[in-house]
Amino acid sequence: MSESSTVLLCRQFQWTHPGLELLHPAIDLQLQNKAQALVGLNGCGKSLFLRCLAAQDSGLAYSGELLWQQPFYYLAQLEPDLNQSISCYLGLDALFDALDRVEAGSLDHTDFDCIGDRWLAKAELRQWLVDLNLPADPALPLKALSGGQLMKLRLAKAFATKQFLLLDEVSNHLDQQARLWLQQQLKQYKAGYLLVSHDVELLSTVDCIYQLSPLGLEKYQGNYQDFLQQSQRLKQQLQQQNDKLKKQQNRQQQQQQLLLEQQEQKHHQAKKNKAHANQAPILLGRKAQQAEQSHGRLQLQVQAQQQELSARRQQLQRQLDCRDLPKLPSVAAVKACSGPVLYCDGLVLPYGSKAPLSFQLDVQQRCVVTGSNGSGKSTLLKILAGFIQPTQGLVQVKQQLWYLDQHLSLLDDFPDAVEAIRTLTMSQQESQIRTCLSGIGLGAERLKLPTRQLSGGERMKLLFLTLALQPYAPFLLLDEPDNHLDFQALAVLKSFLQTYPAGFMLVTHQEAQWQQLGFSALVRLD
Repeated sequence: MSESSTVLLCRQFQWTHPGLELLHPAIDLQLQNKAQALVGLNGCGKSLFLRCLAAQDSGLAYSGELLWQQPFYYLAQLEPDLNQSISCYLGLDALFDALDRVEAGSLDHTDFDCIGDRWLAKAELRQWLVDLNLPADPALPLKALSGGQLMKLRLAKAFATKQFLLLDEVSNHLDQQARLWLQQQLKQYKAGYLLVSHDVELLSTVDCIYQLSPLGLEKYQGNYQDFLQQSQRLKQQLQQQNDKLKKQQNRQQQQQQLLLEQQEQKHHQAKKNKAHANQAPILLGRKAQQAEQSHGRLQLQVQAQQQELSARRQQLQRQLDCRDLPKLPSVAAVKACSGPVLYCDGLVLPYGSKAPLSFQLDVQQRCVVTGSNGSGKSTLLKILAGFIQPTQGLVQVKQQLWYLDQHLSLLDDFPDAVEAIRTLTMSQQESQIRTCLSGIGLGAERLKLPTRQLSGGERMKLLFLTLALQPYAPFLLLDEPDNHLDFQALAVLKSFLQTYPAGFMLVTHQEAQWQQLGFSALVRLD
């Protein structure tokens, strides 16, 4: 990438949304035309930040300065209108209509002006789509594309602008081949970008990483590996400072207690002397008053010192809490099952791969499902869960299965987390439920929210608790659970599955990052 120049300046920048308090302290940020990433926990406001930078949400308000020095292109998570055609989405309909009219005999000068020297535009677009391994029909509606194909088309349009890019979670839904293509495109891109992502492979290619948290925006030079090392060193330093302050606080408490006891003894001695001394009463009274005032000043000084140390420790603890993994609830044992818990013979999917599938899984077996976009991985899990029927073949299920898509839609329709636990576990002890929810970090304020408004990490922890409160651990069908999860939530998910007593099937495009789970079965769809 060529010598960098400033693309965006933010000074004392803060944003908010109706019904929300300010999420962060004021931010100072200078973006350059190089590879940059923005990371942070689910719900911290990364996507809101990008939308505000792009002025794409009228409900967002901000204060401070926001100065763009160069043009930019914003690629959001929100999909475009899926009813429009590929050519319409790419802004080529007017050109294609002009070409059609000229081919039909039109001599209108406006058509020739519209066409200019782009007489081969249709053939060039078809070849461009072929090169992207996408359907070569410009009239095809976007809804006919798979999620991965649509994202690849959107990314290709963004790269064609040659402007600075704001990219929000663009690797979700991409298969491994498309991810490799994206990595190569980003390495070659000269105009620079700010990438919101949790994709380790993409983050390993950037020049610097910004981390957004309730503490503000922290900058880490280098790629993801550098970020991890610097973040770990910072956490160790914070822990050392916290331990040092704790020891200092204990020593100070002991010293102050000793001073107070000495002062109390002097005060007591002064009272005793007053009772036996021959000095004038007015002089003795003044000495007693001075002793009491001195005792009061010492107490105020002690309290001030304690409050200062406590405030410094609270600030350090807040920084540590933002970096710590939450504690996981323990899960019940698996229910015994004679024979395979899942049995499929000659299974043919209604969508995707048409090759018959035959496999069986034991109650504690772990299976990974891989395949390209559109091969039918999600379809397979939905058939096993009973949501759709196969074209042909036999499916036998002997125990309860839980189907968990990447959005954890199982938790969508509850007014709050307490009601979700009560419904999904048949538990009626609200006080006990609230205690359990507090144990996974869901405080009173978050418990007031509908479950669909919780962050991805919060929904994941709520799911873990729901599973822990089941009488038996169910067999899980996990459909790309790593999509949309921050690093902390992903680490929690991996740790949870590592010790999960029952079996599961995991659909993923990133097989390498799950290998530590010890899979003993593989289903590959092509």
